Amino acid sequence: MTSRMRVFTIAAVAALFAGPAFPQSDIAPRTAISFVGGVGSTTATTGIALGGSVLFDLNDRYAVEAEAAYFDRGRAAEAFSATGSFLINVVSSDRRIVPYAAAGAGVHRVSFDLASPRFLGPVGGQFAPGATVCPAPGTGMGPGPGAGFGADGTCVGSAAGYWGVGQLGGFYARRLGPMMVPESAGWGTRSFVDPAATLGGGIRFHVSDRVMIRPDVRALILFAEGDTHAMTLFVFNVGYRF
Repeated sequence: MTSRMRVFTIAAVAALFAGPAFPQSDIAPRTAISFVGGVGSTTATTGIALGGSVLFDLNDRYAVEAEAAYFDRGRAAEAFSATGSFLINVVSSDRRIVPYAAAGAGVHRVSFDLASPRFLGPVGGQFAPGATVCPAPGTGMGPGPGAGFGADGTCVGSAAGYWGVGQLGGFYARRLGPMMVPESAGWGTRSFVDPAATLGGGIRFHVSDRVMIRPDVRALILFAEGDTHAMTLFVFNVGYRF
């Protein structure tokens, strides 16, 4: 690349991120309400993410955000999260294009229909109703030999056997504990509520004085009993500023 081309490229990038400024009257703290849509991805599945957010500019460099979202975790599972984040703008928010970094915390709730063949599957008649079985990862669903774990990390001595947890994953399966075989109905639904941290960033595009779009990428990290579980979120915010 020639020296002239390098200078042109650097100038073009600088102009893109600097962008034209809004009039001085528009730099005052503003609130934006946004629709949020995109995808959430874990090692096991990728599904849609839908929700909403409220963004408030503290000044031209800092903002706070509250967001709530629904996540499709695949067949027989769904999740919700509520988070609050602190945003730091790379350039002043009076620019048309504003890259930013974000960090925050919140809670995440996920529910699993354990009777689904994706997880524990149907109860069957392999164990008598009322018997105790221990969840076992990596063995598919249903009864099977192999090591399982109970509430303390090992299978209880009185257990009648093991039961595979399918795609449930160790982060949640470890917290099932010893399970009692139900009389007739399925294993039922189990929900988990965990604290979460979020870290990432994005770019604010001020399409007009009122309309803003904001592509955003975040890591949502869940914590429970010394273990962690991560989800990656790719979303677009389409907001109205007032």
